[in-house]
Amino acid sequence: MGGQRYDYSKGEIIRPSVEQHNLSLVQSGYVKRYLILNDGRLGVQSIYGSGDIYPLTPVFKILFDQDIYQGPEIYHYEAMAATKLYMLSLSALAQAIEQDPLLYRDLLEVAGQRLQSNIQLLENLSLRSSYKRVAHQLVFYARRFGEIKPTGFKICLQITHQDLADVLGITRETVSTCIAQLRHERLIRTGKHIIIPNIKQLEAAAYG
Repeated sequence: MGGQRYDYSKGEIIRPSVEQHNLSLVQSGYVKRYLILNDGRLGVQSIYGSGDIYPLTPVFKILFDQDIYQGPEIYHYEAMAATKLYMLSLSALAQAIEQDPLLYRDLLEVAGQRLQSNIQLLENLSLRSSYKRVAHQLVFYARRFGEIKPTGFKICLQITHQDLADVLGITRETVSTCIAQLRHERLIRTGKHIIIPNIKQLEAAAYG
């Protein structure tokens, strides 16, 4: 299908003028999608990693004339690490699918992954304490962006306390307190990356 590669540095904003008319594939790195709340805080909606395709809402519009989202919010995209993206115009995608309908299967798989992420977010909101929500989110990131090492699950995404606060809608200080408690209970180890020695124990802490 072709496409053009773009390289972004950590913290670099992905230009909306480019993003709005393209489908992006993350070749490497991480991208966060967020909106700016009325009080100036960031509301992080999604984090995309290697192999992820986004955004999907314009795809439904161009293929099915279906408006998934009609709200006024403006979403922004930012590289969370050195990131390589391949971008393909939505019109080129439509032409490619017309020639090869099996591409619908790939898009359905991506849509399923996005549905799983949204279900996880709703489940997280139902948990009773910030401690449980932080534990729950770390379990999700371990399974989504993690590698199994001899010492446990390594979360490859270098996520800060502020990033977690922006995702969960709580304060950075609250996240720091929860992380300290999880570390004290030896459910996680922190450093350049977060290590989860036993993911089942961390999951039990989230649901217990």
